[in-house]
Amino acid sequence: MYCRSLLILLLLPCLALAQGTIPVKDFSATDSLARTVRYHGDLHQLTTELTAPYADQLSKTRALFIWVTHNIAYDYKDYNRKKGVYVNAFRRKPEGDYLLKILRKKKAICDGYARLFRSMCTIAGIRCEVITGYTKNKPYQAGSLGAADHAWNAVYLDSAWFAMDPTWAAGGCAEDDETGKLISFRRKFNNYYWQASDREFHRNHYPEDNRWVFENNYTREKFKTAPYISGDVIEDLQLVAPAPDVIKARKGDTLHFRFRCRQPLSFLQVNTNISRNLSVYKLQKISRRQREWVMDTFALRRQQYIPFRKEYSHYEFDYVVTDEYVSYLEVLFDYRRAFRYKVLVDRSPRMSAGQ
Repeated sequence: MYCRSLLILLLLPCLALAQGTIPVKDFSATDSLARTVRYHGDLHQLTTELTAPYADQLSKTRALFIWVTHNIAYDYKDYNRKKGVYVNAFRRKPEGDYLLKILRKKKAICDGYARLFRSMCTIAGIRCEVITGYTKNKPYQAGSLGAADHAWNAVYLDSAWFAMDPTWAAGGCAEDDETGKLISFRRKFNNYYWQASDREFHRNHYPEDNRWVFENNYTREKFKTAPYISGDVIEDLQLVAPAPDVIKARKGDTLHFRFRCRQPLSFLQVNTNISRNLSVYKLQKISRRQREWVMDTFALRRQQYIPFRKEYSHYEFDYVVTDEYVSYLEVLFDYRRAFRYKVLVDRSPRMSAGQ
């Protein structure tokens, strides 16, 4: 989800704890209760009702996070209207009026999610900031930085800052492949963007201000050159090899891939800019306003697969670079794109021995 925001850091405590992780706790009762609370026109009253049952800030924060993600839908129509012109637009919006509009419509883009969550945390006495920066949620962002057009939050709990993203935790949007426009929002809570460790969170988030980088020795350049990982698998996937960087190779080189995946996989495939499998899914219109993904049997019969080795949740396979003009390589899990690396193939002449 795309948007921008301005962050002013004033007298903040030292950013702490690289590799931090939200403490593991059973929040089922907290979540169930938060989802029953209704907004009646008073944000302070709403926040108090959500947090009053709890003495600790972690549970209070969780209740607020769940309420925002459960009650605010992504405003994909607003995103489509204003795509590409967010640069400074919302920075001029008065906070109070902006939040009231979000609460009335029950819709927002990422900046709205982040600012509403911050406001509720502030009312509850919890330190929370809006963070703006870069993301990797599109395949073409593998090996590139893109625009700083997303907003999320950092919350100060138990003497450390933790990153969390209420927008991406709330669900996701379907996109029209031809126009690039978002066509629907599906509410589906994703706990990954509440509990991801610093290293996991920075796989697809990087702040404009380096003071909000919580992973030691992680730089903007490392984020730029890192691979894209699909949101459908990021919680279950750990890439082992190649390193999370641009792949540098020559024609004829064999690339060795290793990864861990908690999802059981039946098929692996490789697509490049030179050779691609046809998509086995197509978006079919079933009514004036509804579309659904259906299997394309014609494409299914023409798929090419990669042999792989598996031991428990560990997978590995080899891929030979057969074309000197390969610029990216992506791996599909059971016909769905899982991750993509940018590739740079060295086309200079090889030096023979003695030269």
